[in-house]
Amino acid sequence: MIAEETCGSVWVLGGALITAALFGGAAAAQPAPECARAKMPSEKAICADPEIAEIDAAMSRAYAALKASLPTEQQAGLLADQRHWVGHRDALCSDKQGRNFVRCLRDATEARRRFLTGEPTSGAADAARLPPVFHEAHTDRYEISVAYPRLEGESKAKGLVFDRAVRDLVLGDKVLVEYRELPPAGSVNSYTVSYEIPYLDERLASVVFTTSTYTGGAHPNSARESLIFDLVSGRRLELSDIVTEPARAVEELAARCRRQLAAQATKEGWELFPDADFASVVRDIKSWAPGKDAVEFLFDPYSVAPHAVGSHECTVSYRELATLLKPDGPLPPP
Repeated sequence: MIAEETCGSVWVLGGALITAALFGGAAAAQPAPECARAKMPSEKAICADPEIAEIDAAMSRAYAALKASLPTEQQAGLLADQRHWVGHRDALCSDKQGRNFVRCLRDATEARRRFLTGEPTSGAADAARLPPVFHEAHTDRYEISVAYPRLEGESKAKGLVFDRAVRDLVLGDKVLVEYRELPPAGSVNSYTVSYEIPYLDERLASVVFTTSTYTGGAHPNSARESLIFDLVSGRRLELSDIVTEPARAVEELAARCRRQLAAQATKEGWELFPDADFASVVRDIKSWAPGKDAVEFLFDPYSVAPHAVGSHECTVSYRELATLLKPDGPLPPP
């Protein structure tokens, strides 16, 4: 059966994609008759809980608005991304029970609404938005699926500078040309990019991109890269823009992150590499992900621990960073 795309929440019911058409206000949101066909736990929970139903409805409206704003060639990418998100949400919440399951669905759906509207996890209420756009390319040798933000609501000049920096990062000619020229891996090569926005205000945009690639081998590879962009000066920030003494900052933060991740490894039963180089990660501004109250330092698989233990973050509050940050620098955010 050919999938039918709608402007609401995308559910997989009976092999077809349908919408959960919701009506009524926040206090009385009720699912439409499609709920009689709900089979998955997530579908039943949305149908049964007015709060989640309203959040789901808001997410559906955001999806419809975004679709209407995108050129036709990008709308298929939006649908594919929404389908992928539904599977990710269900997998994320699958091990939860009772209210924890409901809370997981609620938080995931609200996060998706923010993504579709371009709202950050935290930041200024009146800041410009960073809604997603999509790039899709599929052949019998490779699959490229990229979501990336564009600056909305600012001057055209600012928007072009930010958008160019983002495109160069995720869709640079060198990246795609090299990728398309890779020999077949025995199965289809893939290049996928997603992102989140930890913080956004009128000056600072903090965006974290996650890139997953497969070019043969036992498993895909995953890496994260942060873009810290000064919307006033129109440029990507460097470590020297943020801290007074980069060498001292790297030394102190590397030691702090080593202690933090070592404690986490002991608690969770995994081990750091004996020669784990924390300084090389902290020194790279692309590993800094500023939020409202703290900076997360991104440690990807293989950086300080085996691939099997996955990605990890070291979190350092702005209070702990106070002696290292430039007094007139962009961090902490206001």
